[in-house]
Amino acid sequence: MRGRPAAPAGQRFDVAVIGGGINGAGIAREAALAGYRTLLVERLDFGAGTTSRATRLIHGGLRYLEHGELGLVHESLADREELVRTAPHLVRPLRLLAPVYAGDARPPWKVRAGLTLYDALSFRKSLPRHRAVPVRAMGACEPGLNRDGLRAAFTFYDAQVEFPERLVIEAVRDLVEAGGVALNHTSCVGLISPVHALRGLSLRDDQTAETFEIETKVAVNAAGPWADEVLAGSDAERHERLIGGTKGSHLVVAWPGAPRQAIFASARRDGRPFFILPWHGNTLVGTTDLRYDGDPSAARCTPDELAYLLEEATRLFPGSPLQREHVLYTYSGVRPLPYTPERDERSITRSHFIIDHVKRGGPKGLLSIVGGKLTTYRSLARLSLQAIARHATPRTLEARGGGREAGSWELDAVQDAAAGPLALYGARAGEVRAIVEQEAALGEPICAHNPDVLGQVAYAAEREGAATLADALLRRLPIGWSACHGLDGAGRAARVMASRLGWDDDRVAGEVAAYERELAQTLVPVEAIG
Repeated sequence: MRGRPAAPAGQRFDVAVIGGGINGAGIAREAALAGYRTLLVERLDFGAGTTSRATRLIHGGLRYLEHGELGLVHESLADREELVRTAPHLVRPLRLLAPVYAGDARPPWKVRAGLTLYDALSFRKSLPRHRAVPVRAMGACEPGLNRDGLRAAFTFYDAQVEFPERLVIEAVRDLVEAGGVALNHTSCVGLISPVHALRGLSLRDDQTAETFEIETKVAVNAAGPWADEVLAGSDAERHERLIGGTKGSHLVVAWPGAPRQAIFASARRDGRPFFILPWHGNTLVGTTDLRYDGDPSAARCTPDELAYLLEEATRLFPGSPLQREHVLYTYSGVRPLPYTPERDERSITRSHFIIDHVKRGGPKGLLSIVGGKLTTYRSLARLSLQAIARHATPRTLEARGGGREAGSWELDAVQDAAAGPLALYGARAGEVRAIVEQEAALGEPICAHNPDVLGQVAYAAEREGAATLADALLRRLPIGWSACHGLDGAGRAARVMASRLGWDDDRVAGEVAAYERELAQTLVPVEAIG
């Protein structure tokens, strides 16, 4: 995966997946391992959309219980267990404290009942069961927590994936190693479907502006909140709108009064659950849930959302108020939920659906994904494979994976993963270490504020399909999400990529400037909110 592969103009595929977030990458991976000749196309970069704007939890969906979605919770808890077991270098157990106050939307008995059911629905889990914490013990458990009106408190476990972008790139690596093709910075500009049957896709390389066509038997529209945009102009556009997204905004804060542990609480203003989480050396506060009809790429935290999150966090920890000056930056994403304009945002299902367009008068071979979340992407991928099989058969009778987990999911070498920044690579940490050992200068830190080294940038360009500096620093390495964003070392990192990808000095300068622009657009400082 050095840079980007040549455009596969005119090539034939069994399956083409449009959208390289966690769902699209997971579906493409599953298809390739099942023996399908598979293409994945993403108009930005793998994991650059909704996946990177999540609350970064792998969870069962405790709050879904009050909407009666027991099946979704059971599925989510099973998938959580699978990810904790198979990707321990990325997905780790997280203990959360859930305080319950007088006047909360959910009284103590209801929270206890929900947690009991949560445990029952994950009866094969490896994580501990919930526990009640006596209010009198809260001074030792969480000294800064507001005890005025505190009626009960509980601890329970979910899991955290600090960098879901790594889950995406590992799925892409597995896809490519199974014989698939993955193209980032490539837009789908048209569906080719004469006589109501899908024949191919019209694609555009957004870095060169070259357009080309490929043939495919099946196309899976996994573009998340952009799914309706993919269908525009095709004979699948006739049916009703698919996506009615809601926006979730988050604050990344350097908060001296941050809690010792993760917090799950009900907001006083609207009763919606929200989180205060330790994350990447800082604290993550979120999220909101507001209906959003604009361009998903333009979603931003509003002044009201900022005030809401500051207010709710401060209510829990009044002795050390969370203030604007503690906010390092904000980020927002749009959930690709089904279009249900008549329902309250919080009651819209978080389950996933696979739309077969031939059943709605659209072209045969076109599928669209509605919904889906980080936790359940593996289940969705397996379900999608069943839908794909109705329109195409694999070219090889035996799955490429041989029934086993492939590539990054092989755990034999995980225990050998280096501590520090290379731990993110799990079983592949040795590959990164080898690059550093071959060229000593690549063992130097990118910047003075973070442990990430230049060898990781080289690896991103050589093995992980990073085609821009932003690809490397925001979606292959975690340094872009740090307080300084690695800006002091951006030039050094760009020159390392230049040595691998053949950039000249003008391209290096342009990549640094483009990285700064992307930071300003996606990781928005509080000063820009107003």
